Amino acid sequence: MALDCYFKDRAGLIVYHYPINDSLHKSIFSRNFQAIGFPILARLKDYYNDHIISLDEIPIIINELKTLKPQMPEQLQNNIAELIDLLSDVRIYEIECFCD
Repeated sequence: MALDCYFKDRAGLIVYHYPINDSLHKSIFSRNFQAIGFPILARLKDYYNDHIISLDEIPIIINELKTLKPQMPEQLQNNIAELIDLLSDVRIYEIECFCD
Protein backbone atom coordinates (compact mmCIF):
# COMPACT_ATOMS: atom_id res chain seq x y z
CA MET A 1 0.00 0.00 0.00
CA ALA A 2 1.38 3.42 -0.91
CA LEU A 3 0.59 6.89 0.27
CA ASP A 4 0.26 8.81 -2.99
CA CYS A 5 1.43 12.40 -2.77
CA TYR A 6 0.57 14.90 -5.48
CA PHE A 7 2.67 18.04 -5.64
CA LYS A 8 0.55 20.81 -7.15
CA ASP A 9 1.27 24.28 -8.45
CA ARG A 10 -0.69 27.44 -7.67
CA ALA A 11 -3.21 26.57 -10.43
CA GLY A 12 -3.85 23.15 -8.88
CA LEU A 13 -2.06 21.26 -11.64
CA ILE A 14 -0.02 18.21 -10.67
CA VAL A 15 3.71 18.89 -11.03
CA TYR A 16 4.88 15.62 -9.43
CA HIS A 17 3.42 12.39 -8.16
CA TYR A 18 5.45 10.76 -5.39
CA PRO A 19 4.25 7.45 -3.91
CA ILE A 20 5.55 6.80 -0.41
CA ASN A 21 5.78 3.01 -0.55
CA ASP A 22 5.28 0.70 2.40
CA SER A 23 9.00 0.21 3.03
CA LEU A 24 9.74 3.95 3.14
CA HIS A 25 6.64 4.62 5.25
CA LYS A 26 7.62 1.95 7.79
CA SER A 27 11.18 3.26 7.98
CA ILE A 28 10.07 6.85 8.55
CA PHE A 29 7.55 5.89 11.20
CA SER A 30 9.58 3.27 13.02
CA ARG A 31 9.47 2.73 16.76
CA ASN A 32 12.00 5.55 17.20
CA PHE A 33 9.87 8.18 15.44
CA GLN A 34 9.08 11.07 17.77
CA ALA A 35 6.00 12.84 16.42
CA ILE A 36 6.57 15.88 18.62
CA GLY A 37 9.76 16.69 16.72
CA PHE A 38 8.14 16.28 13.30
CA PRO A 39 4.66 17.87 13.44
CA ILE A 40 4.03 18.02 9.67
CA LEU A 41 5.57 14.66 8.83
CA ALA A 42 3.69 13.03 11.72
CA ARG A 43 0.39 13.69 9.95
CA LEU A 44 1.46 11.28 7.18
CA LYS A 45 1.79 8.41 9.64
CA ASP A 46 -1.90 7.62 9.23
CA TYR A 47 -2.35 5.81 5.92
CA TYR A 48 -6.12 5.96 6.10
CA ASN A 49 -6.73 9.69 6.14
CA ASP A 50 -6.08 12.25 3.44
CA HIS A 51 -3.54 14.96 4.17
CA ILE A 52 -2.86 18.40 2.73
CA ILE A 53 0.44 20.17 3.24
CA SER A 54 0.16 23.89 2.57
CA LEU A 55 2.74 26.26 1.13
CA ASP A 56 3.76 27.61 4.54
CA GLU A 57 4.31 24.05 5.82
CA ILE A 58 6.64 23.00 2.99
CA PRO A 59 9.82 24.53 4.52
CA ILE A 60 8.96 22.81 7.80
CA ILE A 61 8.59 19.35 6.27
CA ILE A 62 11.81 19.88 4.29
CA ASN A 63 13.64 20.55 7.57
CA GLU A 64 11.96 17.55 9.18
CA LEU A 65 13.13 15.29 6.34
CA LYS A 66 16.66 16.72 6.48
CA THR A 67 16.75 15.92 10.20
CA LEU A 68 15.32 12.43 9.68
CA LYS A 69 17.46 11.45 6.66
CA PRO A 70 20.67 10.50 8.56
CA GLN A 71 18.60 8.22 10.82
CA MET A 72 17.17 6.29 7.86
CA PRO A 73 18.64 3.05 6.48
CA GLU A 74 21.26 3.91 3.87
CA GLN A 75 19.27 2.32 1.04
CA LEU A 76 16.36 4.72 1.72
CA GLN A 77 18.37 7.92 2.11
CA ASN A 78 18.23 8.52 -1.66
CA ASN A 79 14.42 8.37 -1.48
CA ILE A 80 14.45 11.04 1.21
CA ALA A 81 16.90 13.17 -0.80
CA GLU A 82 14.64 12.88 -3.87
CA LEU A 83 11.61 13.87 -1.81
CA ILE A 84 13.48 16.91 -0.43
CA ASP A 85 14.42 17.93 -3.99
CA LEU A 86 10.81 17.69 -5.17
CA LEU A 87 9.56 19.65 -2.17
CA SER A 88 12.16 22.35 -2.87
CA ASP A 89 10.76 23.07 -6.35
CA VAL A 90 9.54 26.69 -6.24
CA ARG A 91 6.49 25.76 -8.34
CA ILE A 92 5.04 23.64 -5.54
CA TYR A 93 2.14 25.36 -3.82
CA GLU A 94 0.42 22.45 -2.07
CA ILE A 95 0.83 18.72 -1.52
CA GLU A 96 -2.12 16.36 -1.28
CA CYS A 97 -1.51 12.84 0.04
CA PHE A 98 -4.01 10.01 -0.26
CA CYS A 99 -3.98 6.31 0.51
CA ASP A 100 -4.12 4.28 -2.69
